[in-house]
Amino acid sequence: MREEFSYGIIIYSYDNGIARYLLLKRNEGWLDFPKGHIEKGENEYDAALRETCEETGIRLTSGSLDESFEYIIKYSFTYNGEDIIKNVKMFISEINYNTEIKISHEHRGFLWLDYSDSMFNLSYNNQKNMLKYVNDYIIKKKKIQDLNNKYSELCYRNDWYLSKNFVPGNGNLNAKIFIVGQAPGKNEDIEKKPFIGRSGKLLTDLLGNIGIKRKEVYITSVVQFYPPDNRIPDKNEINLCLPFLKEQIDIIKPEIIVLLGAVASGALVSVKTVMSNHGKFIDNLYFITLHPAAALRNPENIKIMENDFKKLKSIINQ
Repeated sequence: MREEFSYGIIIYSYDNGIARYLLLKRNEGWLDFPKGHIEKGENEYDAALRETCEETGIRLTSGSLDESFEYIIKYSFTYNGEDIIKNVKMFISEINYNTEIKISHEHRGFLWLDYSDSMFNLSYNNQKNMLKYVNDYIIKKKKIQDLNNKYSELCYRNDWYLSKNFVPGNGNLNAKIFIVGQAPGKNEDIEKKPFIGRSGKLLTDLLGNIGIKRKEVYITSVVQFYPPDNRIPDKNEINLCLPFLKEQIDIIKPEIIVLLGAVASGALVSVKTVMSNHGKFIDNLYFITLHPAAALRNPENIKIMENDFKKLKSIINQ
């Protein structure tokens, strides 16, 4: 049985506030998204960008793709008596609705359709399942962007003593796992991304050890502004930021919320200490473990976190 690998990009655009998807009319009569086989020497992004350009004339860069999104379709079929397993990985990108489209010879036209019309006109269930996932994702993306705009304005308060740099959450907006830390550190304050320093590397490794890619989860903090000298956020700062964290959770709707350390655990659940509750799954939603920074200060805590993440894997598998 032979395996084939294809990559492509789901293109969407907003027209008068309505999300529309670019669908290509294949010569065989059905609608499809830009995608095609990977060629020798290409990586998956190169293949997706090249195929999209060849089939639509749209020239994108890897930076124009949503870094936290990917969707995989796997199916089998028989061609000329040979059984083939097809692996398709799709990315997404938003473009200007007025972008010129130049269709390749493989197609006989294109359509910009909203979600409802796209679902009606697509022929295959795997296409429809993928589009539902995409549509859910971009709805959440718009909501998170609007929320972040409001959240970032907290720094203009007269009683504000944190950094004025807002550090947005990062990751898959359809994530089943939502990870909450304490607050950004100095590196995060500069780069405006959560968990990118040594603590972030440890967190990425702990996830990788249980078979989870960082881009599959959503990562944020109770307070999304750097506290000077890396101090612990005070009660007032936590109370100001907590409603925004809860709204993020409401938007993303995760199945498991991982609480890293005392600040995250104290903000969302009532526990006396993290050390007496780590590795526990509370209210069928919250999983408590140590903060990676605490583990880096004491190597024995790394082992505790490794064991906690093994328990997390068991919960996920269940």
